Amino acid sequence: MAKTETPITDVVETYVKAVRAGDLTLLRSVCADDMELVMRRSDDAPTGRLHGAEAIVAFYGKLLKDRGGADPHPGPLLVVGDRVAVEIQAHHGTYIDEVADFFTIRNGKIVRLAVYSGPYRDKKP
Repeated sequence: MAKTETPITDVVETYVKAVRAGDLTLLRSVCADDMELVMRRSDDAPTGRLHGAEAIVAFYGKLLKDRGGADPHPGPLLVVGDRVAVEIQAHHGTYIDEVADFFTIRNGKIVRLAVYSGPYRDKKP
């Protein structure tokens, strides 16, 4: 029986599940070895870019630890070819981060993820 490729929406759903659970092993399973992450500049990513799955997973580990985890709430997945766009409300401790993620997926792995983050808003009690 021939191996079938994982639908790209399944890859994104696995990414969301991994981030929500803080499961770095699961997150690594959907990252291509040479993955690129593009985001706003920070102390942990002064150029706004990270390269390589190991560096990206380590970045997520620190991010999730520093923010007390994450509870992402994705909207509809918009698929064009090998790309997926999705708006996400990322719930952290006391605030929500409005995020837009743009994935490029090939052979069942994320090869590029561009994250546009902000603004933050307080959670209502």
